[in-house]
Formats: sequence, C-alpha cells, structure tokens
Amino acid sequence: MTWPPSSPDLNLIENFSHSCKLCCVTCRFGALERCKELVEAGYDVRQPDKENVTLLHWAAINNRVDLVKYYIAKGAVVDQLGGDLNSTPLHWAIRQGHLQMVIQLMRYGADPSLADGEGYRSLHLAVLFQHMPIAAYLMAKGQEVDVPDINGQTSLMLAAQKIIGPEPTNFLLKCNASVNAVDKVNQNSPLHYAVLAGNVDAVHLLLEAGASVDLQNTNVSALLLETATSGLPAQRLFVFTVCFWWPHGPSAVVQVLFTLNVTALLYYYLRTCRTDPGVIKVTEEEKKKNIVVLAEAGCLDPRIFCTSCMMRKPMRAHHCFSCNACITKQDHHSVWINGCIGARNHQFFILFLVLLTLLGCWMFYGSLMYWSKHCIGHYADDGMWGAVTGFVGCSPWVLYIFCMAFFHTTWVSILLAQQMYQIAFLGLTTAERTSLMHGQKKLPNSFSLRQNPFNHGVLKNLVNFFQLRCCGLCKPLVLDWSVEFPLGLNREHPMFSSLDTV
Repeated sequence: MTWPPSSPDLNLIENFSHSCKLCCVTCRFGALERCKELVEAGYDVRQPDKENVTLLHWAAINNRVDLVKYYIAKGAVVDQLGGDLNSTPLHWAIRQGHLQMVIQLMRYGADPSLADGEGYRSLHLAVLFQHMPIAAYLMAKGQEVDVPDINGQTSLMLAAQKIIGPEPTNFLLKCNASVNAVDKVNQNSPLHYAVLAGNVDAVHLLLEAGASVDLQNTNVSALLLETATSGLPAQRLFVFTVCFWWPHGPSAVVQVLFTLNVTALLYYYLRTCRTDPGVIKVTEEEKKKNIVVLAEAGCLDPRIFCTSCMMRKPMRAHHCFSCNACITKQDHHSVWINGCIGARNHQFFILFLVLLTLLGCWMFYGSLMYWSKHCIGHYADDGMWGAVTGFVGCSPWVLYIFCMAFFHTTWVSILLAQQMYQIAFLGLTTAERTSLMHGQKKLPNSFSLRQNPFNHGVLKNLVNFFQLRCCGLCKPLVLDWSVEFPLGLNREHPMFSSLDTV
C-alpha cells in the first residue's frame, strides 16, 4: 500500500491505525464529514503530526476553506507554528498562492507580520513566490512595503536579489518601495543586490526610480557599483526626418500635393506622439479599496487586476511594460513614437500610416520621372544587364532613394492593411487579437476571433473608430474606455448591441 493514497478512498485511509495520520490524510483530501467524525470522537485539532504539522496547516496548503472554518471553530490556533520551516498556516497558503485562503485566515485573525523559520514574513513570501495579487492584498490590509525580514532585508531587496527579470521589482516600485534602504548585515541596498545577482532588468528599473550609486556597503564600493551600471543601454531616441527632394522639377500641382502630404504627415505624427494614449491613473486610496474588494470577491486575477499598477483594469486595457503603465484600449507599443498607441491616439496613428504610405508613392513617382527623363535605357542593344548598370550609373542616389522607399513603403503598407483589417472587420486591437490567438480570454465572455461584442459590422466599426458624423448622417458610439469595467457591464450595454458576425 502506497502513502499517501492517490485518491480520497476512505476505506483505504481507515486501514491506517494511527489516528493522527488518518486525520491528516482526510484533511488533505478535503473529506469534511470524516474529519468531523474524528474530531467529534476526541481528536485534538491542535495536535501536530510527526512532522510537527497541524490539521490547519494541511487545510491551508490544500485550500480547504470549509475545513479551516471547522477547525478554527473547534479551537485550532490560527497562528500555530509547524513544519520544517516553522511556518504558520498563513505562510503555507501564501507559498501555494491561495489568495482566498489568505483572505479567510486573516479574517480569523492570522498575523501577517509573523516570521517563519527562514525569517520571512508574509509579504516577503508573496514576493519571493511571485504571487503579486496576494502581495497587493497584504499591503492593502496595512502591511508596509518596506517592512524588513529578520535579516533586515526588504521585499525590494529580495526581489532584486532572487528573482531575475523586471517583476516583481517593477511591482514593488509602483508601491513606493524605498530604493535606497539598506540591510542590517552588509549595508546592501536593492541596487547592490541587483548588481551582485546580475539582474540587469532590476538594475535598470532601480536606476530609473532614483537609486543612488554612491551608497557603500561593507563589501562593494560605490566605484564598482557605478562601473557595473554604467554600461546599461540608454533610452532609445527616435528621430523622424522627412527629406524634401525632387530630382526633376515637378509641376505646380504636384508640388502642392506633395507639400500637403508632408505637412499632414508631420502634423499627425506630432499628434500621435503628443496625445496621451489613455494612461490610466488612480489614487492610492482607490487602489487599496479596489484590491480589497476584488480580492474578497475572488476577482483578483490578471484579466481584471493589474499587479504592476496595483489597480483594477478597465475593459480592453492592457499593461505596457515599456511605458510602465496600463493603457486604455491599448493596441501596441510603437517604435515610431517610442510610446503606446491607445484609445486616444489610435486614429492619429492610422492617418499617419496612410500619409506615410502616400509619401512612399511620391518617392516612387519622383524616381520614375527622373529615370524617364535622364536615364534612357538601350535594352535592345545592351540587354538586361546593360540597362540595369545604366540605371545605377545614371544616378546612384536616386536608386538608393527608390530602394529605401520601396522597403519602408512595403512594410508600412502591410502594417496599415493589418490595422485596417482589425479595425473594420474584427473590431479588435492588436493586443486583443494576439491574446485570442494565444488562447487567452481577454474578453468578458468566451468569444471567437470573428464574433465578439466589439464587432458591429464594417461600416459601424469604421464610424465608431474614426468618430465619423458626416454632418449628422452617422451616429458613432462614444465610450470612455477608461471607466468601462468588466464587472459592471451587462448585456443591455449599448456596446453589445448588433452583435454582427463577419
């Protein structure tokens, strides 16, 4: 007979003679009625097993809410220490990521400030095991983000040292964690820990948050720290330049059209860059209130709650790690503007792509006109190779402009076609379409790629996106996506009217 049994077979369990082991097994498998029988028969719920683990520990680690309620009613100690790590049931629940169990134990008075045998408190464990919803809930219930463990390390120090990557360092910085706090042993700051661990992402985030490179610990000098961080890549700088060139004097009409194209291109590029894409901002008080409400409602998951911004996400909002913010109806992060494309600047971005495509066509036109006037080929006499070398020798600069225009116009046209297809035929953003293609349900219900509550048909989609009114002939649906939340949306909402399939 194997131990533990692979299924909650009570007949098999009852073959074990030791009542302690029997009670622990039934607890693990959530056999509430059998556990009640054993406790009513005289088993002490405070009695640990041979591993010094109580029934409440087993119920917490297995997320048995009903058993926890029953054991506490029968006198179980909510903060009883046990196991190899001398942990409380709350510690066990946090390690496993059971948010609802954490909420229940804290309602029964579990103390999140207690440390386990390794010196970690509840918040430190939530960060180390990267359970950000639990960490957010603990802080919303009053735990300080900079509370040290027994060794004097804060959660930010542990994240920078032990977790390679931007999260949860980014999450803790959003919670106003101190970037210049030092531990008690080596006087290390979070930046020291990040450098020693080779955590480049954390180093970058800490420097952006204002971490000092002048702090000295007992082992690493400020000079070494500065040397290690000086090689970080600088912020990308995008410079957009429009080259006015005409190798052959155009007509007055062409000059006017070209000038209008370039002027409009620059205008919509600046509008795209300078318009707020829809960065969502909430106060600290609203954050804490939303965290508690969502956690206790069982809705503290990535589809509704952003663990980076510590706030409830509106419908269709996505977190951009480049901008380090949640963006309303985010489409993508654009290298053209080094920023996000969202609800408030998406229209300008589409018009920018249209005008950029037209500019490429003007470049084709200018090149062809020049070749027709100055590079007369003799294909019949010289053959294909002779004609090609003739074009190259006629004006290498014009050929270079033509090739560059062809390359950029091609991919810009593809991007524009993709954007227009998503807008007109699907009613989706790039982020939503990508999520659906990868099987992540970002929409409020389960919808297919070609049928969703945001698709109202081609004409209505275009009218709504560009907010076309056409002197009152069209009535676009106007929604503020920064205040549209999934939990408050019902089927009577105007967004769900006319669910047309493509």
